[in-house]
Amino acid sequence: MFTPPAKFFAPAAIVLTALFLRLVAAFVLGELPISRTPQLDSAAYLSWARALIDDPSFWPAYPEHAPGYPVFMAIVLALTGGSLTAVRVVQAVLGALGCVLTARVAARTLTPKAFLPAGLLQALYAPLIYIDSALVAESLFVFLLIVTLDLATSAHTRKQWLLCGVVLGLAAVVRPTALVLLPAFAIVLVVRLPRATAMRFAAGLAAGMPIVVAPIVVQNWRVTGAPMVQAYAGLNVYLGNRPSGNGMAEARPGGEWDALEGEASRAGTDRNAQDRYYLGKTFSEIADEPGQYVRLLASKLAWTLQDQELRDTHSYYFFERALPLLRWLPGFGVVAALAMVGVLLSGGIGRWWLVAYLAAMLLTVLLLVVGTRYRVPLVPALIAFAGAGVAAVIERARSRDWRAVGIGAAVFIVVLAASHARAHDASRNLAEEHAFTGLSLLQEGKVEDAETTYRTAIGLDDSSFAWDGLGLVLLRREMRHDAREAFQRAVYINERNATAWMHLGLAYQFLGNRQGALDSYRMALRITPERAETKQLLQDALLRP
Repeated sequence: MFTPPAKFFAPAAIVLTALFLRLVAAFVLGELPISRTPQLDSAAYLSWARALIDDPSFWPAYPEHAPGYPVFMAIVLALTGGSLTAVRVVQAVLGALGCVLTARVAARTLTPKAFLPAGLLQALYAPLIYIDSALVAESLFVFLLIVTLDLATSAHTRKQWLLCGVVLGLAAVVRPTALVLLPAFAIVLVVRLPRATAMRFAAGLAAGMPIVVAPIVVQNWRVTGAPMVQAYAGLNVYLGNRPSGNGMAEARPGGEWDALEGEASRAGTDRNAQDRYYLGKTFSEIADEPGQYVRLLASKLAWTLQDQELRDTHSYYFFERALPLLRWLPGFGVVAALAMVGVLLSGGIGRWWLVAYLAAMLLTVLLLVVGTRYRVPLVPALIAFAGAGVAAVIERARSRDWRAVGIGAAVFIVVLAASHARAHDASRNLAEEHAFTGLSLLQEGKVEDAETTYRTAIGLDDSSFAWDGLGLVLLRREMRHDAREAFQRAVYINERNATAWMHLGLAYQFLGNRQGALDSYRMALRITPERAETKQLLQDALLRP
């Protein structure tokens, strides 16, 4: 009878635990309307992926996202007949494998005894379970980052560093923030190795990355006229770094996002110069208020280290409510507290790879936006330290070093308490997620359910976005006067809601009020001058007698 080797059980336990939890999340959360019919970034990824299936040469005129994740989705969808569940299952498998790779990095860089606790911690980490079940780029991105870290901590030849660069390039075409790892890893090479060897390995790393990234830059240059991996980088930098803001994704649909997105166009900037416009605006405002900007960075750092999951695309807590199991699994505060214990009680010269990785990923959060999706790349390195912390406490307890155990316990309690010092109520107000659920139901043709959900959203938060959605439901039900009133309520609450102004124009048009329609369309275009749909509606209204 075959008996598996003992070293087989730890990886198997990690993979099975991680895969089970991710599959549960994939099937439970995948049945939510907002998951069946995705919105925001997920909808954009899916649209691009489906377009690629229909036409493999398709490329958007102005890519708001990097192409890596849409291409990944397109491959899975093409192989599985368009199944979104299949995408989630593949991500669950990659997520489970990533847990083992993180365990291996922890064992290699810190202590072999960190393997099992690190792998299980990542398997149980609730926000990552959610990410691996969602149609967002971070699932694939985190996996590729872990593979890059695994390769970097084991590479001993230039060819291996070349391969590491290729994988880093793959990560960069999923999210360009991966590029910060190039100088971070090069610094560790220079510090740890003889100069000639370090230069040779760094050259291999640098040579591997453009193999993947350069064709994407060239393709975007050919299609858009601008060399880039993705658009909207300048807008994201401004959103996260304006001294008057809070560094979060606070510009939400239903007003502020419309106004912010259309600002460059209102200033007379063409599409390819928009990134320069927002970057210039960022630097100008920082120069005007340097003290406020320093305070902003300090606040962003504090929020980054909090247990609270800040909303970016959607609120994590909406999905946690749908899958209560997530509430009982470790979150960021527990992992950060255990990681600090690991930093204090564990050794290992390889820790500098983890430190460099953490510093680079932390920089991307501080210089962009604080939120669940933006912070999750920090987690693998933190979990490696956390696994070492668990292993160190167990080892000290076995050797009856109660002083070290006490220090570890005290550090854990202090850091965990500090991670709960702030609360962000807006991220726990789920009205927006209910409103997006209403939109998903409306797109699925479930009009009555959509109306009920929109009214629930309005009951939670009397928002312009929710009233606009309710107006669409009423318009679908041919209750045109009621729809007009809903749209009027939407623009009354937030006059910068260009989408609601456009929909108000439609309502007026259906009611035969041509001048009301024209005025509403023009108001929408004052906010977002380049929105093609509004331009077309205005043109049609002008041509109609």
